[in-house]
Amino acid sequence: MSILTNKSALLIGEENFQFNNLMESLEAHGARVEKISDKKISQAVLDEIHPDIVLYNNLHESAEREVTLEIVRDYAARETVPVFTLIEDTPEAIRNILSLGVTDYITPHDDVRVVLSKIKATFGEEDLFSSSTVIDITPTKAHVTTTGIRVFVIEDDPLLRNLLSMKLERSNFPSEFSTDGANVLPQMYQFNPDVIILDLMLPGRSGFEVLTEIKNDKKLSDVPVVVFSNRDGQEDRQKASELGAKGFYVKAMTDLSELIETIESLTK
Repeated sequence: MSILTNKSALLIGEENFQFNNLMESLEAHGARVEKISDKKISQAVLDEIHPDIVLYNNLHESAEREVTLEIVRDYAARETVPVFTLIEDTPEAIRNILSLGVTDYITPHDDVRVVLSKIKATFGEEDLFSSSTVIDITPTKAHVTTTGIRVFVIEDDPLLRNLLSMKLERSNFPSEFSTDGANVLPQMYQFNPDVIILDLMLPGRSGFEVLTEIKNDKKLSDVPVVVFSNRDGQEDRQKASELGAKGFYVKAMTDLSELIETIESLTK
């Protein structure tokens, strides 16, 4: 039985060849698939359909895009549902859509098998495609002996926040989260973290700005910061290092257990 059996998938937006193939593949794996126009999306509709995963066709940007994504993000945050968006394969489109907090993106050239692998990974099945940008959330156990490490996480993706929260709780690491890094220093003062986890792509600002603020602050400058992002460029790695980050992990290539072990190592 497939991990997608009896999962409810909602496809939003205009139909195209790739979406149709994806719909057939999802159904072949036992998923229940519904399609709907982005003009008809509302919280009431989402609550009625109650999808386990949302896929949104954003190839042809519409006037409803931002409203639709906001409604979908609110639902995803409340129900811990992954959101995938079909976009053009350009750096700007990828940067823009990830900054809006979706779980991952799909491009017109992605093989359906790769897309299915990404989707399955969000439900706990091992991702066999190293090119996937979705994080590996397979239930590998973290080997840690220390408890009580206080971890502050700056991450806008609701699914990833939930996964990190569960992983940190199971490791007995107290945690606190910021969704955008705005006015975050007072929140950190109060929480007093031992380690900070930082995404680079945040709504409204760059993670590099947040990293600079942290390292320029007398109370927080010595707290280790680990960058945890979808970005994987050498320039990003170098800039993060120059600004004082103690580690740089790419979500697609990192098991959360590995991240937990890194957190422990930074406090020894």
